[in-house]
Amino acid sequence: MKSTLRSCSILLYVLTSISLISCGDANIIIDNNGGIFPPFRNTDFEADDSFSEEIEIGIRSRLRLKGINGNITVTGLSGTDSVMITGTKLVGSDRMQDAEEHLQELEVNVQSPADEISVETIQPQNNEGRKYVFDYIITLPADLKVQITNTNGIMILEDIGNNITVNNTNGDVTLTGITGSAEVNVVNGMIDSDITLPSNGTIDLNTVNGNIDLTIPTDTSAMLSAAVSIGIISDSNLELQNEVRTSKSLSAKLGNGHGTISLEADVTGNISVSGI
Repeated sequence: MKSTLRSCSILLYVLTSISLISCGDANIIIDNNGGIFPPFRNTDFEADDSFSEEIEIGIRSRLRLKGINGNITVTGLSGTDSVMITGTKLVGSDRMQDAEEHLQELEVNVQSPADEISVETIQPQNNEGRKYVFDYIITLPADLKVQITNTNGIMILEDIGNNITVNNTNGDVTLTGITGSAEVNVVNGMIDSDITLPSNGTIDLNTVNGNIDLTIPTDTSAMLSAAVSIGIISDSNLELQNEVRTSKSLSAKLGNGHGTISLEADVTGNISVSGI
């Protein structure tokens, strides 16, 4: 996934006019300001419907979600033994009848094999100018691992007490109250994160076009590295050991250096890391 995002990012950065590109499973229309819109018709008429399903967690240890277009919020709860998935699906078109007729083409596939709960948005490969959106709000046990891939939309993860993996092509990612290793890759959008790194854990945050803000406890133990191409790197309220700093990079040791923190803005973006 990271290689796919990086390949798409090169196309996104050099575009100077409206173009159609393919990133992963979705065709995306992007203008030179990063705006996304359907290529063939307006979408003033919208039909929508809701979805809800609750699954007992049992011995499953991970939620895996694959979205396409839509916002995603995942919240960890202490004391719960189930995953509650709610969502709103929407189809936009130039005629209400057309939007209503094609609403049935926007579905969610939920599977619950022995080791995980899998959620996937299903929509037509060719949208024919229609707008397809599926927003998710999910609550789950706080100690569940979370793996999410999305193409277009804002993503929020809150109070997760285990490892997370997030890949988003277009849209900001916000992490609040995360206790675990975290890997986040974003092409267009910022990463705003509050993470407590476990012993020997890893934080790997990467954007192509967007800022990275990381807040960690002041007693975090890790080897820290940060790099930008067009942007600045700043830090605050952290005791940096063995610091090596240039205008575009920073490396240092935090505490005993047992974990790893890697922050990178590939094309444009500032990086800020601070202790609390």
